[in-house]
Amino acid sequence: MSQTCRCSISLGHLLAGLALLAWGEASALPGHSLRLIVQAGYLPGLPVLVRVELRDDKGQPDRNVWNAQATLSEESDTVTLSTNRVLLRNGLGTALVTPSGSGDFTLRAELGGLQAERLIQDRSSEPVTRVSGTLAGTETTWAGVILITNDTTVPTGHTLSIESNTLVLVSGVASGTIAPDLLVSGSIQCLGAEAHPITITCASPGLRWGQIRHNNAQPSLYRYTTITRAGRASGEGHTGQAPVIRPTNSRIVFEHCTISDHAERPSGMPGKIMQASGSDLVFDDTVLARARMGPEIAGTSLLLTNSYILEMHGPDDADGIYIHDAGGRVANLVDSVIADGDDDGIDTLSSLVDVERCIIRDWLNPAEDAKGISAFNRTVTVRRSLIVDCWVAISAKWSSGSPATVFIHESTLAGVSNTVAANYKANAVGPFVDFRITNSIMVGPDPIKSDFGTTNFTIGFCLADEPWDGDGNVVANPRFVDAANHDYHLQVGSPCIDAGDPASPLDADGSRIDIGCFTFQVPSPALSPPELLAGEGFQFMFSGYTNRNYAIEISTNAQKWDIFTLITHTNEPRMIRDPAVSTNGLRLYRARLAE
Repeated sequence: MSQTCRCSISLGHLLAGLALLAWGEASALPGHSLRLIVQAGYLPGLPVLVRVELRDDKGQPDRNVWNAQATLSEESDTVTLSTNRVLLRNGLGTALVTPSGSGDFTLRAELGGLQAERLIQDRSSEPVTRVSGTLAGTETTWAGVILITNDTTVPTGHTLSIESNTLVLVSGVASGTIAPDLLVSGSIQCLGAEAHPITITCASPGLRWGQIRHNNAQPSLYRYTTITRAGRASGEGHTGQAPVIRPTNSRIVFEHCTISDHAERPSGMPGKIMQASGSDLVFDDTVLARARMGPEIAGTSLLLTNSYILEMHGPDDADGIYIHDAGGRVANLVDSVIADGDDDGIDTLSSLVDVERCIIRDWLNPAEDAKGISAFNRTVTVRRSLIVDCWVAISAKWSSGSPATVFIHESTLAGVSNTVAANYKANAVGPFVDFRITNSIMVGPDPIKSDFGTTNFTIGFCLADEPWDGDGNVVANPRFVDAANHDYHLQVGSPCIDAGDPASPLDADGSRIDIGCFTFQVPSPALSPPELLAGEGFQFMFSGYTNRNYAIEISTNAQKWDIFTLITHTNEPRMIRDPAVSTNGLRLYRARLAE
């Protein structure tokens, strides 16, 4: 006789899963793999963008691995790399790497016992196609090595198709705001592939090219395309720096792209990722990194999913993304990571912004009063998100119109100075700031701060480091698994378990909703060894987490399982009796959460 225990839990969102790991601690994890995306060909001496992902058993970047470091190496006797390290945040990292020497080589990335490699071929012997001016006719296809020597225009009605494995080089300049641009009124279709991405970069090391402008253009697509080392164009917007992508009244979709390395630290010059107006933008599985600022968008709809915004450094307004004057358009940021910069992770002004299942971290600059999210007028909604290691987690200000409203649901927030704050500013005197917070954790030195009064906050069924009037609010240790190493899952016995608003939808296991962004992961149930009854049949003891529904399953061959009984477990272990007798001498039992 034997028994099997199993707990089958539907996690339901990207933030649940493995324990979080700190720098260098990632070791070989079951079902994990390493993904390496890099251009398949290079020109000696020109930087190459390397993207490394630690993927979980579902094939997604493992965002529970907080920080890790991949090592790069080259298999070649004639090539050396300018760096051999890529820092990963929440499962993904990129680096600009310059190969010195010549000849084909194999690039290898290693992390925690995992490896990935790509053959990179020397393309210096390939012919170069030079282009400039206005493209003729209605269709153009670029392949191989392209050199843009001066402004190049894709006119209205024209489609420029760029094939996978194309290397587009743009002549650059050392300073100033005038360099070759790609000017689009028609459509660009960049059709890269994972093994053979498209690269658009400067033709010379140490120089930078201009920008790509979509002006009243037809819809465009960038797929598996890397865009680096631009920004020599006229400065615009709050940063006064040049946008690398400049859409006006245009629709652009970015899929599996990387747009990075357009500014130097600490100056933040010369480039930021984007300045958009009146447009429609989609970013999916796209990395925006190392610029003065991420996208600055006005009057523009946005869908950003499964993406990363990383390392925005420089003076004022070195934001991850700045969304302002949206009119009736909505910005949606979903399942994404926004990490490491000198100002705000998400900065909003008079906009409607929805943030769901995101990690926002490391906006820590006290000189800029850096915030994970800065809401200025209009409405920001945050759901199932983790906002930590920011000087202020979420701040809201008001200057005119309807109250600045921030909805926070099922989230975990930890600020270094303040966590949630209703703030006064010279150009935003308040006091009409309205926080509505439910089922959330707020910890830090000053978790709830107002420059006006307590009426700025309506809080219910939350845990905070200070008492607050409202139904279901508690002051207690949330009992994170390991907050010091950024594991904000809940331990057994946490006061946040089953403590959320009873009017909210139930958690996936059928229990009352938990407080915080992580649904509590129920420990596996236990069955004692079955005992043969004096008459016939068997009995065994069942132990499981309280207030959960369990299915006890039975089998005689470990292949086909049937539900023997469904139980709602309360507290004490329970005796389960099976009066049947096995016909083949084997009777197996297992327990799982009922679906």
